[in-house]
Amino acid sequence: MKNERSDGSTLPSAGRWIPRGRTGLLGAIASLLLSSALLASALPVQAGEMCSNGRRGFNTMTVNLYIGAGTENITALDPTDPNYLVNLVTAVTGVYYEIQASQPPVRMQGVADQVVDRMPDVFAVEEATLLRIQSPGDIVQGGTTPATVVVYDYLQLLVDALQARGAHYAVAATSVEWDIEMPMFELGLDGNPTGVIDDVRQTDREAILVRTDLPPGQLRVSHPQSGHFTNLLVYPSLGFSVTRGWCSVDVCARGDSFHYVCTHLEEETYPQLQVLQAKELLAGPVKTSLPVVLVGDFNADPLHRDRPLSDPTAYPYVIRAGFRDTWAALHPFHPAGGLTWGHDEFLANPTELFDRRIDFVFFRGPGFVPVKAEPIDMVLNRTQPPLWASDHAALAAELLIEPAPFAVHMK
Repeated sequence: MKNERSDGSTLPSAGRWIPRGRTGLLGAIASLLLSSALLASALPVQAGEMCSNGRRGFNTMTVNLYIGAGTENITALDPTDPNYLVNLVTAVTGVYYEIQASQPPVRMQGVADQVVDRMPDVFAVEEATLLRIQSPGDIVQGGTTPATVVVYDYLQLLVDALQARGAHYAVAATSVEWDIEMPMFELGLDGNPTGVIDDVRQTDREAILVRTDLPPGQLRVSHPQSGHFTNLLVYPSLGFSVTRGWCSVDVCARGDSFHYVCTHLEEETYPQLQVLQAKELLAGPVKTSLPVVLVGDFNADPLHRDRPLSDPTAYPYVIRAGFRDTWAALHPFHPAGGLTWGHDEFLANPTELFDRRIDFVFFRGPGFVPVKAEPIDMVLNRTQPPLWASDHAALAAELLIEPAPFAVHMK
């Protein structure tokens, strides 16, 4: 999703701001419990344990799940306007019901269909929203109680949909990004406000999921990690930063070990900030002696179809750091192909097609040979919106791993 569709600004109470922090204690605990429970079934490799040898192939995907709404009506508001609070609650209400109209459960079913069709060993998701509500809310009365009642948990919806299809995946690592709570009008069945003001809370996450049904020793993960960038988009008047970051695991796949990292960088309308985040990524989580697979939504089109050529983007910095772009490696004579973003925010306009390539599977290190890079337009085969599972295409890739001269132990 473009950042104009998932902004991180916080909202005011009557007379003061109530930022919820980067994660929120309850949100962090819930995410930790979810990850721990699911990861337990993934059987992470222990120190010194050796993966068995076998077929040297590794399949992966990256999927931006998309929150399901644009937020520019909120971020465009003027905090100095005397009617700001009413305008704010009205705008937040519109965003909330736009998310509802996007039907996240239906969309996550569509994502699960695409995953099951390809059965990647490990795959990553971005914008894995956790949407919660408190009714009635307390923000406008100056309260600070966080909303805890789950409306949609995109990550759990996806895991459940995979399970229902007989595909066994566990969440191996998560990164909790921004966590914003805002007031909104509660609407009745007739679509009119009931007079109650609720609080709605949106928590953004990235996650790495791993197959748990392969024969013993074929696929193991260990050392789940996550972190946030220090260079963030800041809204000074709101006292809020748009938290972005990364998560990672070490993977042992059929005898070969490498580092797997998922990230979501700032959008292209803040190119200098995006580059700074890319530099943090390269100097931190991907700085390792292991081979690396780096995936995610980088918001950086290699051909600058979204920004002037003079604007910097993260893409060349990643390439200069020794990474290869799977699509570009397999399609050197088709640099304008492989598009992954551009459906309209309502997922309703069949004529508004992808117009840029911002989702990538990069790789670095000896032994990796790209075999496939496939953008997947996740059509839902419906006549009414949502017509797609996301405003992004998923990107599936296969890497052949050349045999190592000796078995590799996980650290």
